[in-house]
Amino acid sequence: MISFLKSTFRKPQPLQRESEAPRALLDAEVMNQIGHLELLSRTVVDGLLAGKHRSSTRGGCCEFAEHRQYAPGDEIRQIDWQVYARNDRYFIRQFEEETNLHGILALDTSGSMRFGLSTPAKLDYAKQLAACLGRLLLKQRDAVGAAILNDQHPYFVPPRQHAAHLQALLSGLQAAQASDGGDLGLQIRGSLPRFKRRGLFILCSDCFTDLDELTGALRVVRSRGHDVVVLQVLAPEEVHFDFRHWSSFRSLESSGQTMHLDPAAIRSAYLKRFQAFLTDLEERVVGLGGDYLRITTDQNLADVLGWFLRMRMARSKRRS
Repeated sequence: MISFLKSTFRKPQPLQRESEAPRALLDAEVMNQIGHLELLSRTVVDGLLAGKHRSSTRGGCCEFAEHRQYAPGDEIRQIDWQVYARNDRYFIRQFEEETNLHGILALDTSGSMRFGLSTPAKLDYAKQLAACLGRLLLKQRDAVGAAILNDQHPYFVPPRQHAAHLQALLSGLQAAQASDGGDLGLQIRGSLPRFKRRGLFILCSDCFTDLDELTGALRVVRSRGHDVVVLQVLAPEEVHFDFRHWSSFRSLESSGQTMHLDPAAIRSAYLKRFQAFLTDLEERVVGLGGDYLRITTDQNLADVLGWFLRMRMARSKRRS
């Protein structure tokens, strides 16, 4: 399945296009439309500051969690006197702090992310996507960092919470360049030791890789307590395969691999296998307890992010 994808839509010779010029990563119009929204964690996170997310640390403020029996050394002010009046026994109130989030924006820079024909290259779109989410997290006083997934030149921007950190984040994303290949699953595993606290892991990728390897890596991320979000970025030509003329398709990840074919002759089989690939990926991510969103580079970024953020906020309200 994956080899079929790699030998077709990832490599059209007349379609390959690098970013012709650096694009502004933060679009003011996009931020104006999503700036009032919030990116909330669906799981318990580790945090230090007062914020919007549930913490794994028990504290003495915010949302009530449970009672436990008083033990010598506990602070008297935490005793629930109403419970004592009913039961004549001392119980301590425990709370789930509302805390700041640590977010990691993981950017896939494999060769297939270079592709773009009628729209910007997928890597350019993914950079803008990550930059807008990073700015949103910083605005809500959360810490955010970036993991540039690349075999030759991996790069990590440690999560920071202060506003001045935005420039370091944008510089790291802007400098990211696509490489010839790489195993996305191994790259994710290799970056995990840099994640010091539980938080939010956001993968921006076309996910054109071995799904068993990718799923295994995401399962490890989830097992370490991170909330996982997979934002799959695709070009419209990859989704619809609406090429009309005999074409040469060249690999963007394996030099020298070229195919000459009539798109009409394989369109039906291609679309069938591609849809099966997308369905499989979504089921795997959701099955791990993560969020999955498919995006094409011809979609308005503000509309896509607005819908996604509202969906996350609605889920959080239903759970509270």
